[in-house]
Amino acid sequence: MEDSWDWVEEELKKMQQETPADPDMMQVVDAISVADFWKRRYDEELMLWERKLEIKEGEKKDLQQKAQTHEMAIRELDLKLKDLERRWQQEKLLLEDRVKTKEVEAVLERTKAQWETRLKAIEEENKKLKVQLGFADGGFPAQAVGAAMQPEYGIARGLMEKQLQDLKEELKKTEEESRRRLEKLEAEKNAVSRDLESREKTFVAEKEKWRKVESEVGGMSSQMSQQLTNLKEREQEHFTILEDLGRGFAHRVRNYLGIMSGTVQLCLANYQMENELKDQLNVVDQNAQEMLKSIEEFLSLARIPEMSIESLSMSDLLEACLRSLDNKLKAQNIAVTRNFGANVPVFSCDRKLFSEAFAHILQNSIEAMPQGGHITVSTFFDAVKGIIGVSISDTGCGVSEAHLKKIFQPYFSSKKGHKGLGITVAKRVIDLHRGTLTAESVKGKGTTVSINLLLDPAQQ
Repeated sequence: MEDSWDWVEEELKKMQQETPADPDMMQVVDAISVADFWKRRYDEELMLWERKLEIKEGEKKDLQQKAQTHEMAIRELDLKLKDLERRWQQEKLLLEDRVKTKEVEAVLERTKAQWETRLKAIEEENKKLKVQLGFADGGFPAQAVGAAMQPEYGIARGLMEKQLQDLKEELKKTEEESRRRLEKLEAEKNAVSRDLESREKTFVAEKEKWRKVESEVGGMSSQMSQQLTNLKEREQEHFTILEDLGRGFAHRVRNYLGIMSGTVQLCLANYQMENELKDQLNVVDQNAQEMLKSIEEFLSLARIPEMSIESLSMSDLLEACLRSLDNKLKAQNIAVTRNFGANVPVFSCDRKLFSEAFAHILQNSIEAMPQGGHITVSTFFDAVKGIIGVSISDTGCGVSEAHLKKIFQPYFSSKKGHKGLGITVAKRVIDLHRGTLTAESVKGKGTTVSINLLLDPAQQ
């Protein structure tokens, strides 16, 4: 495509092959080749480092997720261990109560012994009573008295022994059950402790690995930043040389074209010639004038302007620019919506340059909607970041993804008869004001151009 950067490179290669070697021309071609090499090298290195960082970030994210999983598992095990300790303490207290019950059993044993002693004493007394009764006159026989008292003593002794036996069995059963529960809790507690210890070791290892990867990512980021900075500096250095050579070359070509155009005009004014020859010379003069105009535009683009800075309202600048294009907007049936933020502060800028930048962007939107459409102009202020934002959206034909990557290149245009300098000039103006200009587009739906300007702290 004509007027694109690729086309310029192809034409320069053809000139190098077809025309005799000219020192000035070869110097420009060499500068373009070297600058293009460093640009491609920078792009390749950037893609490579971005891919490496993407892989490392993925590893870092996986390790973070694993660490979080292990940490949650450790917390759950810790809670489980605390619950087991609580239950174990409860069982321990219960067992202590059982031990106290054993003390009661011992007291009962002593009571039993006392009862047995008392029973023996009663039996001895009974025997004595039998003997006395056996010899007394008119009394009951000794066997009868002993037989009468024996059942009562037997029943009392049997009940006491049964109660003691039942109590012993109950205590034994409860003690065995408590010991089993304590042993089970102790085993479960030991298993959880071992699992917790293992998880903690794994967690520490994963955390150390994650820290190592994080350190590697930080080192890679620093290394990438340094290498890309070096490549960018080399690229900028060679492009600076290219700009200087380009300006010098353009001045020389402009002088030659001026001489050619002046000579042609003198011939047309002072010499009689056939109409066909006159028409051909007119074509030559028109082309020379067109080339001179293009060279002037190139020199204007390459020249760093002297800026006249003043504090201005962004909405006022946009409103003035829209008013200047009002006739074109009405002629093409294009409606405009203004969404100007109320809290947007004034901004220090060059009125003429910013008006020119906005005019180029709006002109592109108008040209993208020959059958009419809609333009939305918005402004906002991000107080946290200290950024003034401007967005200009249209409902035009849009730009393909392939062309979107090239729209900021000088002399690139997808429209016939256009030099492709408008958006380049706009971006240069925004760059001079320490801002950023980006574009988003969907083919067949429209384009949005976004401008972000960093506000000086003194202006906030």
